[in-house]
Amino acid sequence: MGVREQEILAAVVRLYVATGSPVGSKAVAASFSESLSPATIRHAMAQLEAAGYLIQPHTSAGRIPADKGYRAYVDCARHAVPLPAATERYIDEALGGETGPVEEFMVRISLVLSEVSNNLGVVLGPALEEKLLEHIKFVRLPDERVLAVIVSRPDLIENKIFCLQDVCSQEELDCAADFLNQEFHGWSLRTIRLELAKRLEEMRDASDHLLTNVAKLFIWGALAHQAPGPLFVGGTAKILSQPDFVDPGKVKELLAAIEEKAKLIKILSTCLDAHKGGVQALIGRENPNFEMWECSFILAPFHYRRRPVGALGVIGPTRMEYDGAMRAVEYIAQVTSRLISAN
Repeated sequence: MGVREQEILAAVVRLYVATGSPVGSKAVAASFSESLSPATIRHAMAQLEAAGYLIQPHTSAGRIPADKGYRAYVDCARHAVPLPAATERYIDEALGGETGPVEEFMVRISLVLSEVSNNLGVVLGPALEEKLLEHIKFVRLPDERVLAVIVSRPDLIENKIFCLQDVCSQEELDCAADFLNQEFHGWSLRTIRLELAKRLEEMRDASDHLLTNVAKLFIWGALAHQAPGPLFVGGTAKILSQPDFVDPGKVKELLAAIEEKAKLIKILSTCLDAHKGGVQALIGRENPNFEMWECSFILAPFHYRRRPVGALGVIGPTRMEYDGAMRAVEYIAQVTSRLISAN
């Protein structure tokens, strides 16, 4: 696609997002500062349609962007539009100050995302195993049970009760906890688990009772069956007020998809891939879930001291104001990272 075609595609996307109506060549010509004839623009639009970037819903109508057109627009227009200073101030004020309990802070972030984008705000909070170990304690309970009290960063105290067939004495539990606190303070719980598994595999002397106990308590006890981080959704009313979702069938599909939290968590979890990073867009049929083919996701990871621990973003119709949404998500991810890392 040449520069001229990119400019015309961008004009069609912006006009369609603004009006919701198919865009004709005259409207595109009026949006250009330089003089381009409608005939020239019609020819370019026909080529864009033939290449799959635009769709003509009716023979006599103008064109609307296809998913491929939105994708090309997003890839070419990243960071082209700065976030208004007033929006940055609103975000800073809404999220600033004391973060408070992590879950309350995540709820606040989802609502701010919704407010600034007029779409659905979503946040995938940090999973326990992605947090950094501050302190751990094991307490022996009746009936072959053990309580693990895990203190981690950012700000979490988690109590987990699990059963072991061969329960250790309280003295052995204390020795295991001391070993973990001395050896792995500041490590992520996931990395600790991998390191313990590696040491067990390399252990020549199977009589290393302490390491065996630690692995039993930590890998198969405290961190067994680890779930992903919690999902927070804010502003459902915002997305349902969009004209793109006036059809009751679409609304029903959308609400059902939002309720399928496992699918949303899976999508947001892709942001934690260290090889990706930055703001990511998932547009229309790029989504693996057909019930959300009418939607786009704008997502970004947030970090605790440079480690990706969660993800946030907005979900809206494919006819979304991508420039503002991407910049807002990027800025809120930066603010979130800064605030949780300060704790």
